[in-house]
Amino acid sequence: MPHNITQTHRKKSVIAKLRSVVPKRRLSIEEALRIAELQANHLLAFGNVDAEPVPEQIISELPNIRVEYVTTPLAGTCFWDGHEWVVQINQKDTWVRQRFVLAHEYKHILDYGYTDWLYPSAPCTHELDHSEYAADYFAGCLLVPRVALKRAFAQGIQRPQQLAQHFGVSERTIETRLHQVGLIDPTPRCMDHRRMHARARHLSVGEHS
Repeated sequence: MPHNITQTHRKKSVIAKLRSVVPKRRLSIEEALRIAELQANHLLAFGNVDAEPVPEQIISELPNIRVEYVTTPLAGTCFWDGHEWVVQINQKDTWVRQRFVLAHEYKHILDYGYTDWLYPSAPCTHELDHSEYAADYFAGCLLVPRVALKRAFAQGIQRPQQLAQHFGVSERTIETRLHQVGLIDPTPRCMDHRRMHARARHLSVGEHS
């Protein structure tokens, strides 16, 4: 479980620490994804998280972050209100979906002011929005950490349904992480046009419910 992140990192905000790992140069999408996983791992370390499921409080209890569960047609959104970052999440969604949305939106907060470096290239041939893909990737890395997934798999927890319950995520998220980590045969990063647009912001998170 997370300890008091606010006290441990009060001299420099967690957001600032996580942003500091972004090189000050234009990155390829592969580099941007590696940065996303590095940020997720650092956040887990800051929160002293060593068990599953990863608690959503690792984000919601950070300083200068306010999470609101509201009635909205969107899965989630985030914005700066002049004093703190606000993440609004659809209160009618499932707990599993809300967790993924929170992590997805937090990545957008981390990326604020850094998108020109992180995602400078044009979309791939299937019109993938790299910032949305990276936000999904960050959420997956945070909620289903690579090391933890491999450990669970080695311990015999291998069926997607079992893993989804263990990590508190959807089966689709588990299937995606199994591909990304290399525990099952990989699929092409650039999927068909419709699936890419299904990952668009506020819609992409829906496929992980």
